[in-house]
Amino acid sequence: MSRFPTVRRLAAAAAVALFLASAPCVQAFAADAPASGKFLADRHVARGMKCDACHVSAQGGKLKAEKSDYGVCATCHGDYQKVAARTEAKYKDSGQPNPHNQHDGALPCTECHKGHKAGVNYCAQCHSYVYKVP
Repeated sequence: MSRFPTVRRLAAAAAVALFLASAPCVQAFAADAPASGKFLADRHVARGMKCDACHVSAQGGKLKAEKSDYGVCATCHGDYQKVAARTEAKYKDSGQPNPHNQHDGALPCTECHKGHKAGVNYCAQCHSYVYKVP
């Protein structure tokens, strides 16, 4: 049996550890990610975004555009109506309404999407809708 695959796995693990050690904002939430999946912020980092794309500082902390209706999310994802239109097909045949096009109006994105914490199904406060919220 060859030891080469083991060496490759060790080298890959070392590369990941080196990356995490050099990225302060990644350290801040990677260790807290639930075993069942990643937080929304992890998904953004995996796509190459840096912490200061959303946060005032490269080390994280306060969000940019914190006081706006849609927060910093609209910078990349567009306004609430654009998100509702883009996600309409996903819910068309689900038997559930599009959570981005509902009766409470244009909610702040952070009502459901928490970034460094597990997402929250806001609609479940009153309804029995089951949404997987990133």
